Amino acid sequence: MHLIIKKILCLALVIFIITIITILIIFNCQTTHDENTNPIEMENIMIHPYDDSPKYNLAFYTCFYGVKSNIAFKIPELPSNNYDCYFFSNNTEMLLTLKFTNWISIFDDKPITTDEVISSMNSKHLKSLPEDFIILKKYDYLCYLDSKVKKINETFVENLIKKYFIDKNYALLIRTHDFLKGFVWDEYKESMLQSRYRSEKHKYKKYIKEQKNAGLSETTEKHAMTGFLIRNMRNPNTIILDKKWYTHIQKCGIQCQISFFFIKQMFVNDILIFDESPY
Repeated sequence: MHLIIKKILCLALVIFIITIITILIIFNCQTTHDENTNPIEMENIMIHPYDDSPKYNLAFYTCFYGVKSNIAFKIPELPSNNYDCYFFSNNTEMLLTLKFTNWISIFDDKPITTDEVISSMNSKHLKSLPEDFIILKKYDYLCYLDSKVKKINETFVENLIKKYFIDKNYALLIRTHDFLKGFVWDEYKESMLQSRYRSEKHKYKKYIKEQKNAGLSETTEKHAMTGFLIRNMRNPNTIILDKKWYTHIQKCGIQCQISFFFIKQMFVNDILIFDESPY
């Protein structure tokens, strides 16, 4: 009987020793792994296992200027839940409505008027020269969209930034026109279907002729729509381009697709016109 008890105790002691040795081996291996792991990598593993933070220092922005009866009095669907999305307006009723959305509303203290041309020119300033607005200066990339456009695909914008800004350093990306080809007078004729553009038709004719006399062409390979723009604010040519375009808008008038028709000829190495849909 005593012999059996001794054997059981010896077996238990052996199992205990084996267990302790196994625990020590496992602990030692884990410690060695931790010591050989880069602290930064460990931080990424431990703190950001499912990191969905924004990829770029990017902001989206749009605007509305004028009275509520203006057909442009619309709030587009928020283009992103990951990036800052700004809505500029001088209309307090619009700003109150924006409180029920996730847009960041910005009051632009410009007089409200029923004159569509004046209201449109206010929006052209923000559209063509965003660096004049302090809150937008902190971003590396800016995406402008008209208030009437469909929901923008955030991933599409991110992919274009990588492909054409980071890899190729373009200054501005813009979409090709849906149906008009590269003839500026076709844009002029299409514009005459809208009263606000008809009121400035003499300015457009004069401007187009001036650009032709300056050596620019009435025809190009592609025509672009200015309702969706992506800017590379890290490229120093972007500010030069923007200032030039705004100057031309002031000469031409509110139909900024006519003025951009000639601007793109001045910055052929900085502007890319893409065909893909951003929606």
